[in-house]
Order: sequence, then structure tokens, then C-alpha cells
Amino acid sequence: MRGVVVSKVRIEKENKISFNEPFRKYIFKPLASGILGYLGFFTILIISKYLGYLIGNRPSFQVDITDFLLSLLGFTFLFIVKFKENVKGRAF
Repeated sequence: MRGVVVSKVRIEKENKISFNEPFRKYIFKPLASGILGYLGFFTILIISKYLGYLIGNRPSFQVDITDFLLSLLGFTFLFIVKFKENVKGRAF
């Protein structure tokens, strides 16, 4: 007969909670999503400003500090969505 052999060391490693997993789940993944949201929002702003310049709606093409600040909305939105998604399954 064939059987499954499980060592105690493997069981102890599976039960051990590492610091790396919560850090990755609750900090790194939301930050990475937030940066992606920031870059996506900033890219859309730059493309729309450039197209407005090409069409003739704007006299000059320039990037202001308000564009950088407005892009923080994309960061905040995706950071919160990813963080809430990770916390959703956790029981307090």
C-alpha cells in the first residue's frame, strides 16, 4: 500500500506566520496598485492635454503641478480599492 508521509518540520513551517506575507499583502500590493493608478491617471491627463494642443484648444502644451496633484486621485483610489480587497477576507 502507498501512503503519504508528512514530516513534522513541514507542518511547523506551514503553521508559522511570517512577517513577509502581511507586509506584502497589506502594504506592498496596495502601494504597487496605487503607483499603477497614479501613472495611468497621469498618462491619460498628458495624452488629453497633448491632443487638446494638437487640435488647437490650448495655445501651449505644458504640465502643471496641478496635473501631478490630480493624479494622486488615481493613486488614492486604487490604493484604497486594493487595501479593502485584502482586508475584506480578514476576520477581526
